[in-house]
Amino acid sequence: MPEKSRECHVPEVRELLRQAGVPEQTLQAELGEGDQAYADGLHLLTRMRFEPEESRFYWGEIICHMEGLALALGRDVGLRVAVCDYFMNLHPRMREPVIVEVRVLLQKELGALVDELTGLYNRRYFNDAIQREVERYKRFGQRFSMIMLDVDHFKRFNDTHGHLAGDDALCVVAGILRDTARNFDHVVRYGGEEFALILPHTDLEQALAAAERLRHAMQLRPVQVQDQSVILTASLGVATFPEDAINARELVGRADEALYEAKRTRNTVCAYTEKKRKFPRAPLRLKVLCNGPEQEPVAVRVLNISFGGLLCQSPESILPGTRVEVVLTGEHPGAPDMRLPCRVERLERGPQSGPFEIAMSFESIGEEGRRALVRLVELDKGAGI
Repeated sequence: MPEKSRECHVPEVRELLRQAGVPEQTLQAELGEGDQAYADGLHLLTRMRFEPEESRFYWGEIICHMEGLALALGRDVGLRVAVCDYFMNLHPRMREPVIVEVRVLLQKELGALVDELTGLYNRRYFNDAIQREVERYKRFGQRFSMIMLDVDHFKRFNDTHGHLAGDDALCVVAGILRDTARNFDHVVRYGGEEFALILPHTDLEQALAAAERLRHAMQLRPVQVQDQSVILTASLGVATFPEDAINARELVGRADEALYEAKRTRNTVCAYTEKKRKFPRAPLRLKVLCNGPEQEPVAVRVLNISFGGLLCQSPESILPGTRVEVVLTGEHPGAPDMRLPCRVERLERGPQSGPFEIAMSFESIGEEGRRALVRLVELDKGAGI
């Protein structure tokens, strides 16, 4: 990211986009809150993704550039022209832009994101949508849940009634999900007879209730196969972010584990529960400083981390019961370090006189600390699903 932006007043992003002709319905659906609006606004105009802080800088630059173009040409060039010229000539990010009518662009984008058979969104859309929800949690602490649904005995249905009837059955299931879900839920055909729902602003209890409504609705809408009605049932697995996972990839895995448990009995709903640990853990490749009360700082290597603590390898022993301060490096250059008070719970020596393995618990970590840990794990593993 560039180091410093020129002083330039940036009007409210929503109003700028409205003046540029972006429909109000699109603004309501795709424009986030706070600094996220800067990133979402640039995505609406360029289809490129930027971090919120980076986007805020670019908006200042673009507005200054637009005002300069207006003075030089003696007319208002408009936001879209200024954005295109800025990212082509002043800060090259676009090499071969194509001018296309927005309506045509949206139609083509929608076609790439929608499953042809059911009309639901596809995996490509799912990967983007779940990452957007993780970003909302990192910035605003808005938790969300996920439901994985699998049609019971679908292979048997296909073998008995044929694949065309199977296609019809999948369309019926898609209609049930679409009719039962809320307007702002993301309903996806995940693959084959498996479907996924991303439920924003939804905790575990609410997600379980939604999953139960879906399961019940399946039994009330049979599939018509020639002259008979066939009732299909479904198994559903539920997981919630961040209680069950620290990143998007882990959340998908947790929901899938819950689905697997539900399929043991079928036609039921199961929530993910981690039997041995109170908090979900995620691997992390990170070196941190460990400051003890009576020793020099020790650089340790983190093996995994959770909202409850971390497991690390240390070249030096730190006795159980010792209180230390773990220093996590800021998530981007110039960001302040995060300092977390910890207590050493376990000390073990590795094989063949290798490094010590030390388990630590966090003594206090609030909601902001959780969000910071989520950001660290995301940066470490990348955003892919």
